[in-house]
Amino acid sequence: MKLFADLVILNGKIITMDAEQSIADAMAVKHGRIISVGLKSNVEDLVGPDTETIDLNGKTVIPGLIDSHAHFMSMGPSPMLFVDLSEESGVRSISDVQERLKERASQTPKGEWVFGRGEDDTKLEENRHPTRWDLDEASTEHPIIVTFVGGHFWMANSKALELAGVTKDSPDPVGGKFDRDPESGEIIGYLHEKAYDVLRPEGPPVPTREQSYSGTKRILEECPTVGLTCVYDLVDRHEIRAAIDLKNNGELPIRVRMDATIDMVPDLDKVGIYRGFGDDWLRLCGVKFFFDGAISARTAAVSEPYLNKPDFYGVFATTPEIARETLTDAYEKGYRLSAHANGDRAIDLYLDIIEELQTKYPREDPRNRDIHCTVVNPKIIERIKKLGVLPTIFGQYAYYHGDKLIPSFGEKRLEWMFPARSFLDAGVTIAAHSDYPCGPYPPLMAIHALVNRRSKTGNPIGLCQQISVIEALRLYTTNAAYHQFDEDKLGSLEPGKLADFVVLSEDILSVPKENIIDIEVDITVIDGRVVYRKDDAKGG
Repeated sequence: MKLFADLVILNGKIITMDAEQSIADAMAVKHGRIISVGLKSNVEDLVGPDTETIDLNGKTVIPGLIDSHAHFMSMGPSPMLFVDLSEESGVRSISDVQERLKERASQTPKGEWVFGRGEDDTKLEENRHPTRWDLDEASTEHPIIVTFVGGHFWMANSKALELAGVTKDSPDPVGGKFDRDPESGEIIGYLHEKAYDVLRPEGPPVPTREQSYSGTKRILEECPTVGLTCVYDLVDRHEIRAAIDLKNNGELPIRVRMDATIDMVPDLDKVGIYRGFGDDWLRLCGVKFFFDGAISARTAAVSEPYLNKPDFYGVFATTPEIARETLTDAYEKGYRLSAHANGDRAIDLYLDIIEELQTKYPREDPRNRDIHCTVVNPKIIERIKKLGVLPTIFGQYAYYHGDKLIPSFGEKRLEWMFPARSFLDAGVTIAAHSDYPCGPYPPLMAIHALVNRRSKTGNPIGLCQQISVIEALRLYTTNAAYHQFDEDKLGSLEPGKLADFVVLSEDILSVPKENIIDIEVDITVIDGRVVYRKDDAKGG
């Protein structure tokens, strides 16, 4: 008895991303896996009476796109907990920030916390962050904390500082920093890294189980609209629970890979959970540690000072002793390490520790990652290649954040930031990511940025690091799959692999590279099922 396909796509330009860079025109799917890719004449025989057939009329198909690091699941319930202060929400000035926080405070019992998120000083008319005194205009009866768009930096009002007992004489905490007025020495309300923990030792607001569930479902349902079929998320206990709840109810919209926060290692180890726990839909890949600040906040730990802050070299979120002890404990117990290391000082410290660990505890195919790995030099790239570390770099930053980076780094240093060309030339298997919400998550914006290396306003952001369209696609397909130990299942369109793919509105290989950002997603298929179809998409 002949077995027919569940789904067949015909008359497309299928960029398979296989080792030979094959282009096919038809593909067949059975039970969520690809069973044939190639010529239409070879696939048509698999069409049966119950086969769903999609005629693409020449449209381009690419493998499902993978975001190698983000915070989708923490952002899901965010609208229920935080005031949105982002540029995208219409905030243009400090007075806009004040008005939105004041409105939330008016709906909040006195003495309870008010939280804001998404603030970006470079998008405000004043071109600065609101100080404690600015936030006092929103309320002096509610403690207020506002999170910068890139995280790692916060603004607090006087009430929040008062409740924590923070005064002019308070020392900076280990792994953190309070910004102070240069003349008076007063703390102005700016918090770096662990300084947040002084004000909020309990951490950010915790969503209820229902909020986590509905919020995570909502944000993950948006991913296929931009071509994302899998995201690799940093998660804590609440987010892991939300993902498991969704999966158990058959409502997990896309595939999810996870790095747990490294403080969860004792609990995970106690029940024997480590890399590989899960299945093709939901799986734990490793644990994550933080070394330094953020590039978008211009607080990464760098060896040369920021051009617009001549005495500032960024902020470490840890000490060498704490980092070494924490990572050693996790690695010794068998966990794959991911580390937030942005600046060259942080990267060098991380590589020092990785070198020690891989020597002391040799492991076949460790695939330890550096998340961001932004400010590098030739020596760092050489060390990364030697140690087999896998960097995942910011995909969209040259475009989305490029203009704000120029005053801090200058054109010359930008040539060695998220240097895709140099990494690839050195044979390093890099992937790319959005770090959402630190930047927008549409991967086609990121591919546009990696290929063009120009900011929104057209400024060059290290043009020598431009890569080709195929190379940029690889960062979101085959290389991304390798980062999460999925190279035999995801990343390319080949027989036996999971049937995750995307139909584009235009041919990404032939449109002018300046127009890549305008390409839309027409259809997204996960596990052989159409999960998104643009209303006016043709075909099928």
